[in-house]
Amino acid sequence: MKQLINYCPIPGYESDIPLTDKEIGSYLQQTGLDGIELYIYQNEPFAQTYVNTTMGVHLKFWPYWLDLWHDRNEFLASKFASEHELRKFYQGAGNKEEWLEAIRSNIRLALKEEPEYLVWHISESDDEEIFTFAFKYTDEEVVEAAAEVYNAVRSIVPQQVTVLFENLWWPGLRLTDRKIAEKFFSLIEGENTGIMLDTGHLMNTNQHLQNEQEALGYICETIGKLGPVRNKIKGIHLSSSLSGEYLRGLKRKLPDKKDAGNVPLHIACIDKHEPWAQARIKRLLDLIQPDYLVHELYYDSFEELAAMVKLQQGLLTKD
Repeated sequence: MKQLINYCPIPGYESDIPLTDKEIGSYLQQTGLDGIELYIYQNEPFAQTYVNTTMGVHLKFWPYWLDLWHDRNEFLASKFASEHELRKFYQGAGNKEEWLEAIRSNIRLALKEEPEYLVWHISESDDEEIFTFAFKYTDEEVVEAAAEVYNAVRSIVPQQVTVLFENLWWPGLRLTDRKIAEKFFSLIEGENTGIMLDTGHLMNTNQHLQNEQEALGYICETIGKLGPVRNKIKGIHLSSSLSGEYLRGLKRKLPDKKDAGNVPLHIACIDKHEPWAQARIKRLLDLIQPDYLVHELYYDSFEELAAMVKLQQGLLTKD
């Protein structure tokens, strides 16, 4: 099993972190890690390459895309004030064919880093639904459309690169329903695919979890119910997200206009990306036996990250 950290070299995202491939390589060696999962959300190359340390690349995530995919222009018009705003959101795309090309561009940029795998979110929600939880689309509708999107662009992914589809807590591939997971994988083409299990995202599907022990039990039980499809889990994004108190306290309505810009804060309150501190994760590793374990955490410096990774690593071998 290879252990990685998440890294996003966007100026201002992690101001105290060195941005060179060589410095990252030295850090990985010192901390006993194998590489990075690089976030590539743009379609323009970075000023430098991270090819020597990159093992995985997290592709661009569009949280809201199904209306564009289904040509539902009336809904798009209600979300974007102008075509300029729409194209800005979809990286220059104004329709689904142009959006597919934007996805291909993102994938091509990722492949320049020579990754072993790519991460692709399967989810759909707009900036209103994440507050109201009154979702327009079902899990089934999301995975059906996501399979169509993937099949339309998959030919540019080399066979030796695995595409790992990640679970979220919004409609889509939540991993809480075996039939939905089985349907998705029955629809996508190609053999070089699998699942990237995000433990924090799965925790976010259960607002009644009180502690890490309950969370670990819930994750293992949920994965166990997936049946054979659980064998498609090739990687784990390891983080803890006990956000039940926040979720239970939500009023499930749109925020006041003055708070409407707090989408990132709202998401961060749900999806905490904190380190596991107590539960013995070896139970989950024994169940899944992943190829990759990504310590996917929020951090402001490599020094801070090292302490959190050490904390999680201490739980990986305890029975």
